[in-house]
Amino acid sequence: YSITDIYISVNYKADLIINYLKDGKLLGVNITYIFEEKPTGTAGCLTLLPDIDEDIVLINGDVLCDIDFRALFEKLEKFDFVITAIVQENSVDFGVLEIDDSNKLIGWKEKPNYRYYINAGIYGISKEILEFIKERYEKGIYLDMPNLWGELIKNGFSIGVYVHEGYWRDVGRIDDYMELSNIKPPLG
Repeated sequence: YSITDIYISVNYKADLIINYLKDGKLLGVNITYIFEEKPTGTAGCLTLLPDIDEDIVLINGDVLCDIDFRALFEKLEKFDFVITAIVQENSVDFGVLEIDDSNKLIGWKEKPNYRYYINAGIYGISKEILEFIKERYEKGIYLDMPNLWGELIKNGFSIGVYVHEGYWRDVGRIDDYMELSNIKPPLG
């Protein structure tokens, strides 16, 4: 996709990440590290970027995917969204129980046809909204993505979604990481 400039926001275990990826030259990209002295939130790291005059992609560091970034930016521009969030459709494959506060069973639906969308941790972000994000952060508003979405909607901005039907995995949990790495968990 011709992405050559990558900014990585680091805090916890920064030295391991930097020692592994270095400056990105071996990967054919330029990596600049943004050092968070304290955690800023999943959107707060955007306040640490230098001035950027183009739309950007923000990806959580524990995501593997085959996203079509061109389609993401087409949706961002075509519908005049300030952020387009990648979502994955998900479903419930098991019986769903409804219980009350005393743990008494009050309802049961066997394998219902519930479909819902999950946040994939990937966002197309319009360059026009970066200043808004910086202003909110400077006012002390904590900026995880859900907080940012709330601020944007409250201020009349449109947020879109792009339903990704391809490969997507979150490897932020040890079980998922081990499965993707073909590591067998110890018996016991």
